[in-house]
Amino acid sequence: MTTTLTLTDFLDRIGTQPRFFSLGRRISEIPRERFMAFENAAEPWAQPFQQAAWLGILFDDTRSGEPHLWFLRFPLDEQGLLVQAARDEFLRRIIDSAEQPEVASENLGDNPFGFKPNEAQLANLHARIAHGQRQPPSSHYAHAREYFSGQQGFEQWQFVGLQGIADLAVRHDQHAELLANAIPQLPAEPFNVLCGCLENETLGNELVDSIARRLRTELTSDTPDPVLIAAALRGLSNGDRREKVVITAQAALDSEQGSHPEVLAAIAGRAWETLYDDALRARFLQRLAESGQRAFDSILADLLFLPVLRNLLLADIRGSQQPQVVQQAVAAFIQRFTQNATKGNSP
Repeated sequence: MTTTLTLTDFLDRIGTQPRFFSLGRRISEIPRERFMAFENAAEPWAQPFQQAAWLGILFDDTRSGEPHLWFLRFPLDEQGLLVQAARDEFLRRIIDSAEQPEVASENLGDNPFGFKPNEAQLANLHARIAHGQRQPPSSHYAHAREYFSGQQGFEQWQFVGLQGIADLAVRHDQHAELLANAIPQLPAEPFNVLCGCLENETLGNELVDSIARRLRTELTSDTPDPVLIAAALRGLSNGDRREKVVITAQAALDSEQGSHPEVLAAIAGRAWETLYDDALRARFLQRLAESGQRAFDSILADLLFLPVLRNLLLADIRGSQQPQVVQQAVAAFIQRFTQNATKGNSP
């Protein structure tokens, strides 16, 4: 009887103590037991994005003892479970390419399952790892803290390092008052960057309220900016007060910018848990249908891979009470899905 080698087994055998991070929708650490259940196809990936599991693995090099990171993207089946053949192929390539199979390398070379995170993902992951290990923040932290205090003026943001903002965001509970006071006054660019960092954090009342007020101010302006609205939704998305996040997302969908792709993508990609609310989900589907078939197909296909939302959305699109614009978009989506299934492609 052949026993399949898992990624966890491989890392254990080479003497590392890996830590696993989900990177697709927001950055969060995955307990070892949950990752093992995912590897064994006993549990779906909790936060699939673009029909895949986006994964960061932190481990120590077996020769130097230096920490290394692997960034991997594994395809998922329709139930959100790991396509184990992909994991097996990844391990085969790693073992075959290593001069010493017992030694892990950070460099994945041309391995098709590796990916390069963007600058923001790297900054936020490094901030989270350092903070979790009780290491000091980067040298950019003090400057970022000074900037958000407003001492030098909020227009002087050009030289504030992204890593410093990520370090500040991961310590948001220590600086909630400072950040809450700054948020109404920030120019668009530093506000967008800050929200992109805060989307990974579970925010308390003070910061949730401050971002929500900034979003409502933008919604009532003469020229509301959909990029800024989307940023605010991302920043709010993991807040403790779920009802506040739902109400704010509803206001964004009801606005003239509610069918803008940036706003819809922010809700689907980062604030997807608001869609557990039946009324918000119905409004979201309507605005999504109004945004055009291409966006409808892409975003709906992505959301159908989320374990909880899948059943809710399937019940919605099979129902007969949807507005005509949604019914038409669903019919076109199903037609395309059927055509792709016949050709052997995913939707």
